[in-house]
Amino acid sequence: MSITRKLLVAGVALQLVLVAGSAMAQASWPLPVEDPLLAALIEESLARNPDLAAARQAAIAAGQRPVQARSLPNPMFSVEYTNDGWSPSLGTREMTTLGFMASQEFSYPGKRGLRGELSAREAGQVEQRAERVARGITAAVKRAYYGLLLSRNLLELIRDQEENWKQIEGVARARYTVGQGAQQDVLRVQVEVTRIEQFLAEQEAENDIRLAEINRFLARAPNAPFETSAHLALRPVQGELDQLFEWATGVSPEIKGASLGAERASLAVNLARKEFKPDFSVQTAYMNRGGLAPMWQAGIGISVPLYRKRLSAGLAEAEAQLRSTQSVTESFRLQLRFRTQERLIQLKTTERVATLYGEGIVPQDRMSVEAALANYQTGKLPFIAVLEALTTLYNDRVSHLRLLANHEQTLASLEEASLDPSSGMVSGAGGMAAGGSGLSMAGSAGGASTSGSGGMSKQ
Repeated sequence: MSITRKLLVAGVALQLVLVAGSAMAQASWPLPVEDPLLAALIEESLARNPDLAAARQAAIAAGQRPVQARSLPNPMFSVEYTNDGWSPSLGTREMTTLGFMASQEFSYPGKRGLRGELSAREAGQVEQRAERVARGITAAVKRAYYGLLLSRNLLELIRDQEENWKQIEGVARARYTVGQGAQQDVLRVQVEVTRIEQFLAEQEAENDIRLAEINRFLARAPNAPFETSAHLALRPVQGELDQLFEWATGVSPEIKGASLGAERASLAVNLARKEFKPDFSVQTAYMNRGGLAPMWQAGIGISVPLYRKRLSAGLAEAEAQLRSTQSVTESFRLQLRFRTQERLIQLKTTERVATLYGEGIVPQDRMSVEAALANYQTGKLPFIAVLEALTTLYNDRVSHLRLLANHEQTLASLEEASLDPSSGMVSGAGGMAAGGSGLSMAGSAGGASTSGSGGMSKQ
Protein backbone atom coordinates (compact mmCIF):
# COMPACT_ATOMS: atom_id res chain seq x y z
CA MET A 1 0.00 0.00 0.00
CA SER A 2 1.43 3.39 -1.00
CA ILE A 3 2.15 6.07 1.62
CA THR A 4 -0.60 8.26 0.17
CA ARG A 5 -3.21 5.53 0.46
CA LYS A 6 -2.07 4.80 4.02
CA LEU A 7 -2.43 8.49 4.89
CA LEU A 8 -5.91 8.61 3.38
CA VAL A 9 -7.00 5.50 5.28
CA ALA A 10 -5.61 6.94 8.51
CA GLY A 11 -7.40 10.20 7.86
CA VAL A 12 -10.75 8.46 7.33
CA ALA A 13 -10.24 6.38 10.49
CA LEU A 14 -9.49 9.51 12.49
CA GLN A 15 -12.65 11.18 11.23
CA LEU A 16 -14.73 8.16 12.20
CA VAL A 17 -13.30 8.30 15.72
CA LEU A 18 -14.08 12.02 15.98
CA VAL A 19 -17.61 11.55 14.67
CA ALA A 20 -18.22 8.72 17.13
CA GLY A 21 -16.88 10.83 19.99
CA SER A 22 -19.12 13.68 18.94
CA ALA A 23 -22.16 11.44 18.82
CA MET A 24 -21.44 10.23 22.35
CA ALA A 25 -21.21 13.81 23.54
CA GLN A 26 -24.66 15.01 22.54
CA ALA A 27 -25.90 15.15 26.15
CA SER A 28 -27.08 18.55 27.26
CA TRP A 29 -24.90 20.75 29.42
CA PRO A 30 -24.82 19.36 32.98
CA LEU A 31 -25.93 22.68 34.55
CA PRO A 32 -28.23 24.62 32.19
CA VAL A 33 -28.93 28.33 32.72
CA GLU A 34 -31.76 28.59 35.24
CA ASP A 35 -31.65 32.34 35.88
CA PRO A 36 -34.11 33.89 33.35
CA LEU A 37 -32.32 37.24 33.45
CA LEU A 38 -28.95 35.66 32.68
CA ALA A 39 -30.52 33.65 29.84
CA ALA A 40 -31.97 36.88 28.42
CA LEU A 41 -28.61 38.66 28.73
CA ILE A 42 -26.85 35.84 26.87
CA GLU A 43 -29.45 35.87 24.12
CA GLU A 44 -29.17 39.65 23.74
CA SER A 45 -25.37 39.57 23.69
CA LEU A 46 -25.38 36.93 20.93
CA ALA A 47 -27.81 39.06 18.92
CA ARG A 48 -26.09 42.43 19.37
CA ASN A 49 -22.40 41.88 20.01
CA PRO A 50 -20.39 43.41 17.11
CA ASP A 51 -17.52 40.92 17.46
CA LEU A 52 -19.88 38.02 16.91
CA ALA A 53 -21.66 39.86 14.09
CA ALA A 54 -18.32 40.33 12.34
CA ALA A 55 -17.40 36.66 12.80
CA ARG A 56 -20.76 35.50 11.46
CA GLN A 57 -20.50 37.73 8.40
CA ALA A 58 -17.02 36.35 7.76
CA ALA A 59 -18.52 32.85 7.88
CA ILE A 60 -21.25 33.88 5.42
CA ALA A 61 -18.59 35.31 3.12
CA ALA A 62 -16.54 32.11 3.34
CA GLY A 63 -19.65 30.09 2.50
CA GLN A 64 -19.69 31.66 -0.97
CA ARG A 65 -16.27 30.29 -1.88
CA PRO A 66 -17.23 26.68 -2.75
CA VAL A 67 -19.57 27.88 -5.50
CA GLN A 68 -16.75 29.95 -6.98
CA ALA A 69 -14.27 27.09 -6.72
CA ARG A 70 -16.59 24.65 -8.54
CA SER A 71 -17.38 27.05 -11.37
CA LEU A 72 -15.85 26.78 -14.84
CA PRO A 73 -13.41 29.47 -15.94
CA ASN A 74 -14.99 32.26 -17.96
CA PRO A 75 -15.20 31.44 -21.70
CA MET A 76 -13.19 33.54 -24.13
CA PHE A 77 -14.89 35.26 -27.09
CA SER A 78 -12.99 37.14 -29.77
CA VAL A 79 -13.49 38.73 -33.18
CA GLU A 80 -10.75 38.62 -35.80
CA TYR A 81 -10.53 40.07 -39.32
CA THR A 82 -8.04 38.64 -41.81
CA ASN A 83 -7.50 40.57 -45.07
CA ASP A 84 -5.89 39.23 -48.23
CA GLY A 85 -3.98 42.13 -49.80
CA TRP A 86 -3.67 45.77 -48.81
CA SER A 87 -7.12 46.91 -49.79
CA PRO A 88 -10.22 45.57 -47.97
CA SER A 89 -11.27 42.47 -49.89
CA LEU A 90 -14.02 40.76 -47.86
CA GLY A 91 -16.23 38.84 -50.27
CA THR A 92 -13.79 39.16 -53.20
CA ARG A 93 -10.83 37.09 -52.10
CA GLU A 94 -11.03 33.62 -50.58
CA MET A 95 -8.46 34.25 -47.83
CA THR A 96 -10.21 37.37 -46.47
CA THR A 97 -12.39 36.45 -43.45
CA LEU A 98 -14.26 38.03 -40.57
CA GLY A 99 -13.95 35.46 -37.78
CA PHE A 100 -15.94 34.95 -34.55
CA MET A 101 -14.17 32.63 -32.11
CA ALA A 102 -14.97 31.10 -28.70
CA SER A 103 -12.93 28.93 -26.35
CA GLN A 104 -13.60 27.23 -23.01
CA GLU A 105 -11.17 25.63 -20.57
CA PHE A 106 -12.08 22.39 -18.76
CA SER A 107 -10.24 20.86 -15.81
CA TYR A 108 -9.57 17.14 -15.66
CA PRO A 109 -12.69 15.37 -14.30
CA GLY A 110 -12.88 15.65 -10.50
CA LYS A 111 -10.58 18.64 -10.06
CA ARG A 112 -13.29 21.29 -9.78
CA GLY A 113 -15.27 19.13 -7.37
CA LEU A 114 -12.23 18.68 -5.14
CA ARG A 115 -11.53 22.41 -5.19
CA GLY A 116 -15.13 23.02 -4.16
CA GLU A 117 -14.84 20.53 -1.29
CA LEU A 118 -11.59 22.17 -0.17
CA SER A 119 -13.31 25.55 -0.06
CA ALA A 120 -16.26 24.04 1.80
CA ARG A 121 -13.95 22.71 4.52
CA GLU A 122 -12.26 26.11 4.76
CA ALA A 123 -15.67 27.74 5.09
CA GLY A 124 -16.51 25.24 7.84
CA GLN A 125 -13.39 26.28 9.72
CA VAL A 126 -14.42 29.93 9.49
CA GLU A 127 -17.83 28.93 10.90
CA GLN A 128 -16.07 27.25 13.82
CA ARG A 129 -14.14 30.46 14.50
CA ALA A 130 -17.50 32.25 14.70
CA GLU A 131 -18.71 29.50 17.05
CA ARG A 132 -15.65 30.08 19.24
CA VAL A 133 -16.50 33.79 19.45
CA ALA A 134 -20.09 32.91 20.40
CA ARG A 135 -19.02 30.48 23.12
CA GLY A 136 -16.47 32.99 24.38
CA ILE A 137 -19.07 35.75 24.60
CA THR A 138 -21.53 33.45 26.38
CA ALA A 139 -18.92 32.51 28.98
CA ALA A 140 -17.77 36.12 29.34
CA VAL A 141 -21.33 37.34 29.97
CA LYS A 142 -21.74 34.65 32.62
CA ARG A 143 -18.49 35.59 34.32
CA ALA A 144 -19.39 39.28 34.24
CA TYR A 145 -22.90 38.55 35.54
CA TYR A 146 -21.65 36.53 38.50
CA GLY A 147 -19.03 39.21 39.12
CA LEU A 148 -21.88 41.73 39.32
CA LEU A 149 -23.85 39.46 41.65
CA LEU A 150 -20.77 39.19 43.85
CA SER A 151 -20.42 42.97 43.93
CA ARG A 152 -24.09 43.44 44.85
CA ASN A 153 -24.00 40.70 47.47
CA LEU A 154 -20.97 42.37 49.00
CA LEU A 155 -22.88 45.66 49.09
CA GLU A 156 -25.66 43.92 51.00
CA LEU A 157 -23.06 42.44 53.33
CA ILE A 158 -21.55 45.87 54.04
CA ARG A 159 -24.97 47.36 54.80
CA ASP A 160 -25.69 44.42 57.10
CA GLN A 161 -22.39 45.07 58.83
CA GLU A 162 -23.32 48.72 59.22
CA GLU A 163 -26.53 47.77 61.03
CA ASN A 164 -24.63 45.45 63.35
CA TRP A 165 -22.07 48.13 64.16
CA LYS A 166 -24.87 50.54 65.01
CA GLN A 167 -26.41 47.98 67.36
CA ILE A 168 -23.05 47.39 69.01
CA GLU A 169 -22.60 51.15 69.29
CA GLY A 170 -25.86 51.25 71.26
CA VAL A 171 -24.59 48.54 73.60
CA ALA A 172 -21.25 50.35 74.09
CA ARG A 173 -23.01 53.67 74.80
CA ALA A 174 -25.34 52.00 77.32
CA ARG A 175 -22.42 50.43 79.17
CA TYR A 176 -20.50 53.69 79.12
CA THR A 177 -23.55 55.60 80.44
CA VAL A 178 -23.83 53.36 83.51
CA GLY A 179 -20.08 53.41 84.07
CA GLN A 180 -19.41 49.84 83.04
CA GLY A 181 -17.68 50.60 79.73
CA ALA A 182 -14.86 52.76 78.49
CA GLN A 183 -15.26 55.83 76.29
CA GLN A 184 -12.65 54.33 73.98
CA ASP A 185 -15.10 51.51 73.16
CA VAL A 186 -17.72 54.03 72.01
CA LEU A 187 -15.20 55.98 69.93
CA ARG A 188 -13.85 52.82 68.33
CA VAL A 189 -17.34 51.73 67.29
CA GLN A 190 -17.98 55.19 65.83
CA VAL A 191 -14.78 54.87 63.78
CA GLU A 192 -16.01 51.55 62.38
CA VAL A 193 -19.43 53.00 61.55
CA THR A 194 -17.73 55.86 59.70
CA ARG A 195 -15.37 53.46 57.93
CA ILE A 196 -18.40 51.68 56.43
CA GLU A 197 -18.91 54.69 54.15
CA GLN A 198 -15.48 54.07 52.64
CA PHE A 199 -16.32 50.43 51.96
CA LEU A 200 -19.67 51.40 50.44
CA ALA A 201 -18.03 53.92 48.10
CA GLU A 202 -15.40 51.40 46.97
CA GLN A 203 -17.88 48.60 46.41
CA GLU A 204 -20.38 50.85 44.60
CA ALA A 205 -17.56 51.80 42.22
CA GLU A 206 -16.82 48.09 41.71
CA ASN A 207 -20.51 47.50 41.03
CA ASP A 208 -20.49 50.21 38.36
CA ILE A 209 -17.45 48.63 36.71
CA ARG A 210 -19.08 45.19 36.58
CA LEU A 211 -22.27 46.74 35.18
CA ALA A 212 -20.29 48.53 32.46
CA GLU A 213 -18.54 45.24 31.66
CA ILE A 214 -21.84 43.46 31.03
CA ASN A 215 -23.19 46.38 28.99
CA ARG A 216 -20.09 46.22 26.79
CA PHE A 217 -20.97 42.66 25.74
CA LEU A 218 -24.57 43.74 25.15
CA ALA A 219 -23.57 46.82 23.12
CA ARG A 220 -25.53 48.98 25.56
CA ALA A 221 -24.71 52.32 27.15
CA PRO A 222 -22.08 51.77 29.89
CA ASN A 223 -24.42 52.86 32.69
CA ALA A 224 -27.59 51.15 31.38
CA PRO A 225 -29.14 49.64 34.54
CA PHE A 226 -30.88 46.35 35.09
CA GLU A 227 -32.33 44.80 38.22
CA THR A 228 -31.97 41.29 39.54
CA SER A 229 -33.00 39.64 42.78
CA ALA A 230 -30.66 36.68 42.24
CA HIS A 231 -28.10 35.75 44.88
CA LEU A 232 -25.01 33.61 44.68
CA ALA A 233 -25.62 29.97 45.58
CA LEU A 234 -23.64 26.78 45.22
CA ARG A 235 -24.62 24.57 42.26
CA PRO A 236 -22.52 21.38 42.34
CA VAL A 237 -21.29 20.29 38.93
CA GLN A 238 -22.83 17.14 37.48
CA GLY A 239 -20.85 14.40 35.75
CA GLU A 240 -17.37 12.93 35.95
CA LEU A 241 -14.27 13.70 33.90
CA ASP A 242 -14.87 11.23 31.06
CA GLN A 243 -18.46 12.39 30.57
CA LEU A 244 -17.54 16.08 30.66
CA PHE A 245 -14.59 15.53 28.32
CA GLU A 246 -16.76 13.76 25.76
CA TRP A 247 -19.28 16.59 26.03
CA ALA A 248 -16.54 19.21 25.58
CA THR A 249 -15.10 17.30 22.61
CA GLY A 250 -18.51 17.36 20.93
CA VAL A 251 -18.88 21.15 21.24
CA SER A 252 -15.27 22.35 20.96
CA PRO A 253 -14.81 24.63 17.92
CA GLU A 254 -11.09 23.81 17.97
CA ILE A 255 -11.71 20.07 17.70
CA LYS A 256 -14.30 20.58 14.98
CA GLY A 257 -12.04 23.02 13.14
CA ALA A 258 -9.10 20.61 13.35
CA SER A 259 -11.31 17.80 12.07
CA LEU A 260 -12.31 19.95 9.11
CA GLY A 261 -8.66 20.78 8.59
CA ALA A 262 -7.80 17.09 8.43
CA GLU A 263 -10.58 16.52 5.89
CA ARG A 264 -9.32 19.46 3.86
CA ALA A 265 -5.77 18.11 3.93
CA SER A 266 -6.99 14.69 2.77
CA LEU A 267 -8.84 16.33 -0.12
CA ALA A 268 -5.72 18.36 -0.93
CA VAL A 269 -3.77 15.11 -1.30
CA ASN A 270 -6.35 13.84 -3.80
CA LEU A 271 -6.21 17.13 -5.70
CA ALA A 272 -2.40 17.06 -5.77
CA ARG A 273 -2.57 13.59 -7.34
CA LYS A 274 -5.02 14.82 -9.96
CA GLU A 275 -2.66 17.65 -10.87
CA PHE A 276 -0.67 14.98 -12.73
CA LYS A 277 -3.63 14.71 -15.12
CA PRO A 278 -3.99 17.09 -18.09
CA ASP A 279 -6.53 19.89 -18.42
CA PHE A 280 -8.35 20.65 -21.65
CA SER A 281 -9.62 23.52 -23.71
CA VAL A 282 -12.16 23.56 -26.57
CA GLN A 283 -12.16 26.17 -29.36
CA THR A 284 -14.60 26.86 -32.14
CA ALA A 285 -14.76 29.60 -34.80
CA TYR A 286 -16.96 30.88 -37.61
CA MET A 287 -15.36 32.82 -40.50
CA ASN A 288 -17.55 34.97 -42.71
CA ARG A 289 -16.16 35.61 -46.23
CA GLY A 290 -18.72 38.08 -47.51
CA GLY A 291 -20.34 36.75 -50.71
CA LEU A 292 -18.18 33.61 -50.63
CA ALA A 293 -19.04 30.44 -48.76
CA PRO A 294 -18.33 30.71 -45.00
CA MET A 295 -15.69 28.70 -43.15
CA TRP A 296 -15.66 27.18 -39.65
CA GLN A 297 -13.18 25.43 -37.43
CA ALA A 298 -13.12 23.47 -34.17
CA GLY A 299 -10.25 22.28 -32.01
CA ILE A 300 -9.23 20.85 -28.68
CA GLY A 301 -6.16 21.68 -26.61
CA ILE A 302 -4.45 19.68 -23.87
CA SER A 303 -2.15 21.06 -21.15
CA VAL A 304 0.61 18.48 -20.80
CA PRO A 305 1.93 18.15 -17.19
CA LEU A 306 5.57 17.86 -18.18
CA TYR A 307 7.14 19.50 -15.11
CA ARG A 308 6.54 16.56 -12.81
CA LYS A 309 9.15 17.63 -10.27
CA ARG A 310 6.97 20.59 -9.34
CA LEU A 311 3.88 18.37 -9.18
CA SER A 312 5.68 15.78 -7.02
CA ALA A 313 6.73 18.50 -4.62
CA GLY A 314 3.12 19.66 -4.40
CA LEU A 315 1.97 16.12 -3.58
CA ALA A 316 4.67 15.73 -0.91
CA GLU A 317 3.59 19.04 0.62
CA ALA A 318 -0.05 17.93 0.75
CA GLU A 319 0.86 14.62 2.40
CA ALA A 320 3.00 16.37 5.00
CA GLN A 321 0.15 18.81 5.67
CA LEU A 322 -2.21 15.88 6.21
CA ARG A 323 0.13 14.35 8.80
CA SER A 324 0.41 17.75 10.47
CA THR A 325 -3.35 18.27 10.76
CA GLN A 326 -3.81 14.80 12.24
CA SER A 327 -1.23 15.65 14.91
CA VAL A 328 -2.90 19.01 15.55
CA THR A 329 -6.23 17.29 16.17
CA GLU A 330 -4.70 14.93 18.70
CA SER A 331 -2.87 17.85 20.36
CA PHE A 332 -6.14 19.75 20.71
CA ARG A 333 -7.82 16.73 22.28
CA LEU A 334 -5.02 16.40 24.84
CA GLN A 335 -5.18 20.12 25.65
CA LEU A 336 -8.95 20.03 26.02
CA ARG A 337 -8.83 17.01 28.30
CA PHE A 338 -6.28 18.74 30.52
CA ARG A 339 -8.33 21.96 30.68
CA THR A 340 -11.50 19.98 31.46
CA GLN A 341 -9.73 18.04 34.20
CA GLU A 342 -8.16 21.23 35.58
CA ARG A 343 -11.53 23.00 35.76
CA LEU A 344 -13.28 19.98 37.25
CA ILE A 345 -10.64 19.77 40.00
CA GLN A 346 -11.07 23.49 40.69
CA LEU A 347 -14.85 23.07 40.85
CA LYS A 348 -14.75 20.08 43.20
CA THR A 349 -12.25 21.84 45.48
CA THR A 350 -14.29 25.03 45.52
CA GLU A 351 -17.44 23.03 46.32
CA ARG A 352 -15.76 21.39 49.30
CA VAL A 353 -14.37 24.64 50.69
CA ALA A 354 -17.58 26.60 50.04
CA THR A 355 -19.57 23.90 51.83
CA LEU A 356 -17.20 24.18 54.81
CA TYR A 357 -17.77 27.92 54.90
CA GLY A 358 -21.54 27.73 54.43
CA GLU A 359 -22.28 24.86 56.81
CA GLY A 360 -19.45 25.15 59.33
CA ILE A 361 -17.24 28.21 59.49
CA VAL A 362 -19.83 30.99 59.01
CA PRO A 363 -22.43 29.49 61.41
CA GLN A 364 -19.68 29.03 64.00
CA ASP A 365 -18.58 32.63 63.46
CA ARG A 366 -22.15 33.80 64.15
CA MET A 367 -22.24 31.88 67.42
CA SER A 368 -18.86 33.34 68.32
CA VAL A 369 -20.17 36.89 67.72
CA GLU A 370 -23.29 36.23 69.80
CA ALA A 371 -21.24 34.77 72.65
CA ALA A 372 -18.70 37.60 72.56
CA LEU A 373 -21.43 40.25 72.59
CA ALA A 374 -23.28 38.56 75.46
CA ASN A 375 -20.09 38.30 77.52
CA TYR A 376 -19.19 41.91 76.72
CA GLN A 377 -22.59 43.07 77.97
CA THR A 378 -21.98 41.29 81.28
CA GLY A 379 -18.42 42.59 81.51
CA LYS A 380 -16.77 39.17 81.10
CA LEU A 381 -14.95 40.09 77.84
CA PRO A 382 -13.29 43.31 76.62
CA PHE A 383 -14.66 45.14 73.60
CA ILE A 384 -11.72 43.99 71.44
CA ALA A 385 -13.08 40.43 71.62
CA VAL A 386 -16.38 41.58 70.07
CA LEU A 387 -14.44 43.50 67.45
CA GLU A 388 -12.35 40.50 66.46
CA ALA A 389 -15.33 38.13 66.38
CA LEU A 390 -17.39 40.45 64.16
CA THR A 391 -14.46 41.08 61.82
CA THR A 392 -13.81 37.35 61.50
CA LEU A 393 -17.49 36.72 60.71
CA TYR A 394 -17.60 39.22 57.89
CA ASN A 395 -14.24 38.23 56.42
CA ASP A 396 -15.43 34.63 56.28
CA ARG A 397 -18.75 35.67 54.73
CA VAL A 398 -16.82 37.56 52.05
CA SER A 399 -14.63 34.53 51.41
CA HIS A 400 -17.76 32.38 51.08
CA LEU A 401 -19.31 34.77 48.55
CA ARG A 402 -16.11 34.89 46.51
CA LEU A 403 -15.94 31.10 46.46
CA LEU A 404 -19.52 30.93 45.16
CA ALA A 405 -18.75 33.48 42.43
CA ASN A 406 -15.54 31.63 41.57
CA HIS A 407 -17.48 28.39 41.25
CA GLU A 408 -19.98 29.87 38.79
CA GLN A 409 -17.25 31.52 36.74
CA THR A 410 -15.28 28.27 36.55
CA LEU A 411 -18.46 26.54 35.41
CA ALA A 412 -18.73 29.16 32.67
CA SER A 413 -15.16 28.37 31.58
CA LEU A 414 -15.93 24.65 31.58
CA GLU A 415 -18.93 25.28 29.33
CA GLU A 416 -16.79 27.48 27.08
CA ALA A 417 -14.65 24.40 26.30
CA SER A 418 -11.66 26.61 25.61
CA LEU A 419 -8.11 25.35 25.26
CA ASP A 420 -6.80 28.48 26.97
CA PRO A 421 -6.38 28.88 30.74
CA SER A 422 -9.50 30.15 32.48
CA SER A 423 -9.65 33.90 32.79
CA GLY A 424 -11.71 36.32 34.80
CA MET A 425 -11.68 34.35 38.06
CA VAL A 426 -12.25 36.11 41.35
CA SER A 427 -10.05 35.55 44.35
CA GLY A 428 -11.17 32.71 46.55
CA ALA A 429 -9.56 34.15 49.64
CA GLY A 430 -11.14 36.91 51.67
CA GLY A 431 -10.91 40.32 50.05
CA MET A 432 -12.44 42.01 53.12
CA ALA A 433 -9.33 41.98 55.25
CA ALA A 434 -9.40 43.63 58.63
CA GLY A 435 -7.95 47.10 58.53
CA GLY A 436 -7.51 47.67 62.23
CA SER A 437 -10.83 46.05 62.87
CA GLY A 438 -12.60 47.28 59.78
CA LEU A 439 -13.01 45.66 56.42
CA SER A 440 -10.98 46.46 53.34
CA MET A 441 -12.98 46.06 50.15
CA ALA A 442 -9.96 45.52 47.92
CA GLY A 443 -10.18 43.07 45.10
CA SER A 444 -12.18 42.84 41.96
CA ALA A 445 -15.06 40.71 40.94
CA GLY A 446 -12.98 39.70 38.00
CA GLY A 447 -13.05 40.67 34.37
CA ALA A 448 -14.22 38.56 31.52
CA SER A 449 -12.44 37.71 28.35
CA THR A 450 -13.79 36.79 24.92
CA SER A 451 -10.42 35.64 23.63
CA GLY A 452 -11.38 32.10 22.72
CA SER A 453 -8.76 29.54 22.44
CA GLY A 454 -5.68 29.49 20.39
CA GLY A 455 -5.33 27.03 17.61
CA MET A 456 -8.27 28.01 15.43
CA SER A 457 -5.94 28.86 12.60
CA LYS A 458 -6.88 27.51 9.19
CA GLN A 459 -5.39 24.10 8.60
